[in-house]
Amino acid sequence: MNIQEKAREKMNWFENILHKIPGFKGYYEKEFRRDADRVQRDFIVSRLRKVKTGMNTVIQAASRRKDFELLREYDLFTKALDKSIGTIRYADQGYTGFFDLVKIREIELDKVYQQDALIVETADAFSEEFKKLAAAPLEPAGLIPLREKLDKILGLFEQRTALLKGHEKGEIK
Repeated sequence: MNIQEKAREKMNWFENILHKIPGFKGYYEKEFRRDADRVQRDFIVSRLRKVKTGMNTVIQAASRRKDFELLREYDLFTKALDKSIGTIRYADQGYTGFFDLVKIREIELDKVYQQDALIVETADAFSEEFKKLAAAPLEPAGLIPLREKLDKILGLFEQRTALLKGHEKGEIK
């Protein structure tokens, strides 16, 4: 079940009545898409923030060992993670305004929602990969799988942005 279906199930009786009013339905659907998109992005950001919080603990352990090379690598990774969080949090919404040059139709929105589902799966895998890293001995090579997953998340998000702007990119990374 995707986020749209979950949200539709939670509509109260008043929203169901309003949904049947001509003219209001289109407005409501746009607001619904905007809210669903925001919730989806917030969920992804919360996954990444959990990793960032856990990363602080790992950095503290490296600091106690005075392993400056490791600290530098972790710091660079944390900065990339911060940038990714900002990119996702403030990304374009799954919604177009009345006067927007590029219109997003239902078929394209479905592609965006599929892309969001892939991003969520990758964010979950990223979180699991971090748990493995946190349990293992500290070393710079432990960041390689995390960097790959973070790059994949950003690549998927770039494709999502391309979908929203009306021009699809090639295959999903």
